[in-house]
Amino acid sequence: WSTPTGISHMSRLTFLDLSNCDMKIEQKSFDLHASNLTKLNVLNLGLADMSLIEPFSLLNLSSTITILDLSDTSMRGNFLREIFHLPHLQELHLSFNEYLTGYIPESNWSEIPDSIGNLLFLEIIHIGGCNFTGKIPASIGNLSKATKIVFRSNQFTGQLPYQVSGLSYLATLDLSDNSLQGRVPSWLFTLPSLNYIDLSQNKFTGPIDQFQSLNSLEEVHLEENQMHGTIPSSLFQLVNLTDLDLSSNDLSGTVRYNLLPELKNLRYLDLSNNSQLSFISSSNVSIRYLLPSPWKLRFSYCNITEFPGWKSLTDLDISNNFLTQIEQHPWKYITVLNLRNNTIQGTIPIPPPSTRAFLFSNNKLFGQIPPSSPSLSSLEYLSLTHNNLSGTIPPCLGNFSTQLTILHLNNNNLQGRIPDAFANGSCSLKSLDLNSNKLEGPFPRYLADCDELEVVNVGNNMIGDTCPCWLGSLPELKILVLRSNRFYGPLCLPNIMLPFEALRIIDLSHNEFTGFLPRWIFVILEAMKNGEEDYYQDSVTVTVKGRDLVLKRIITIFTTIDLSNNQFQGEIPQVLGDFKSLIVLNLSHNGLTGSISVSFANMTALESLDLSSNKLHGRIPEQLLSVIPVDISVDEKSRVRCMHHTGLFSTKPRYCSSGSNCVTVQIWVKPCYSSSAWPNRGLLTDDVVQS
Repeated sequence: WSTPTGISHMSRLTFLDLSNCDMKIEQKSFDLHASNLTKLNVLNLGLADMSLIEPFSLLNLSSTITILDLSDTSMRGNFLREIFHLPHLQELHLSFNEYLTGYIPESNWSEIPDSIGNLLFLEIIHIGGCNFTGKIPASIGNLSKATKIVFRSNQFTGQLPYQVSGLSYLATLDLSDNSLQGRVPSWLFTLPSLNYIDLSQNKFTGPIDQFQSLNSLEEVHLEENQMHGTIPSSLFQLVNLTDLDLSSNDLSGTVRYNLLPELKNLRYLDLSNNSQLSFISSSNVSIRYLLPSPWKLRFSYCNITEFPGWKSLTDLDISNNFLTQIEQHPWKYITVLNLRNNTIQGTIPIPPPSTRAFLFSNNKLFGQIPPSSPSLSSLEYLSLTHNNLSGTIPPCLGNFSTQLTILHLNNNNLQGRIPDAFANGSCSLKSLDLNSNKLEGPFPRYLADCDELEVVNVGNNMIGDTCPCWLGSLPELKILVLRSNRFYGPLCLPNIMLPFEALRIIDLSHNEFTGFLPRWIFVILEAMKNGEEDYYQDSVTVTVKGRDLVLKRIITIFTTIDLSNNQFQGEIPQVLGDFKSLIVLNLSHNGLTGSISVSFANMTALESLDLSSNKLHGRIPEQLLSVIPVDISVDEKSRVRCMHHTGLFSTKPRYCSSGSNCVTVQIWVKPCYSSSAWPNRGLLTDDVVQS
């Protein structure tokens, strides 16, 4: 305990708040303070380090404690149920102690003896983000003073006890992210003081029954369950409701647009990922101007074929539906507009000046990007990918917004040069994706000024230039894709101290790079040596076993080096063995010579190694074979080991030549599991697509 020892002598102290202090509490110090501070009413140690404290030490706390906050203290072990014997306890906060286990004691709350009868004063119990298990006991209904119960992010099972219906003062009930089952009871919506319900991320099933509400509810979160049936009309009669989230269930039936404006206070509505829902407009009511306040709507994957032009919408997601057209200026105050994955045809609609994010990918847009528009002055995120846009990228694109952080124009028919859009030094770009267009000319040097860039993908174009080694100065660059262009010449050494320090994926394949594979390109890629697991919201195509994989929502532990299909020569640098987190290495279709280094066996995370179509010779090191499981055939005449090409993407084995010395080896190393298993290994998310 890094506080003055004199605190333990303040025997009359009633309030002690040491939260948000950078301290590590020792067991001896805690015991001393717990035993001496006998008058203490409030003890707040939130965010202190109590990892060395045994839970049983809490039994030494004063019986006068009314508020106990031990949230985010790294406590571990089995939390003792005896803590609930504190007779005057009003608030208990244990949240965000992921190594703290235990259960809610049935015995302490069923028949409460006189000595602990003051548990009836308990008003707030917050044990979110721990590791508590078991069922929520029926005796929780005896907490007649409870106003806030938060058990989120634990491992509770079973059903919601009916006895909760007697908690007339309960205002907040958060049981999200558990494994609770059964139906969501209709009585829950009738509790007189309840204004916040969160039962999301559980296993609730069945329909939601109609109910008669006392209209105290303000927020209802039931997303990510397994509920089915229709949405009860009584939900649309909660006049004080501000937030309603029913997304990612299996709800069905028809939702009438004209019901929504009746929720006068609603600010957020999410019905996404209910593929059996349908939406219709009332035939005799105009709904164009009826929304009374700014709204955020999420209706992705809802079979929508038409949508009202509500003027007050500020945040709208109607992606992954069946819209074919929209009005040119339907939403006057929109800030986020997501219309991805529809079948909308026509030219690009111009969003209002309030727009921050304009997402129109995977539609049927054609024509050119508007060369200049004041209405695009506030854009932060522009995505027009997978359309049929033509023409050039407007030279004034950088003037659209000094805040533009994400620019995705890939998979169109854009031509010409990449303009010096941010040459004025105001670049805020984090992700630039121009992949699969018809762009040509040199690679723009202004990108060296975009210090926040994390993704640069200009693959599959006709860009002709030397190696843009100056990109090595970008401290946040994680993904660099130059594949299938006309880059040429040797790989130059960046003239800075720590180039490419964050790079996780580099793809220079299918270009005209020449010369020896420089040792420095592997030495400088520090991030690939010992990668830390993190996710990045982007997508990129990598080549594994001669096939392209489109990785979406990349986990950055997925590290890749692809230098294939160039004109590199010489030996493979042995320093590659230091890349312990490298997943994919492709050096195929070059003129590389020499043998395979034993140091390759140090790449313990390697799952795809392609060295085919080179001039390598010798044997595959036994150490490498022990690290990466492969099928092996042995040519008895030459004693040169080769690998089958069966498995992940192939159907026929590839054997080495049976010539006199069999000195040329084509090597394919593959994972021993199918592509469908990749997401389950934590490398990719479920958004894995083969192309």
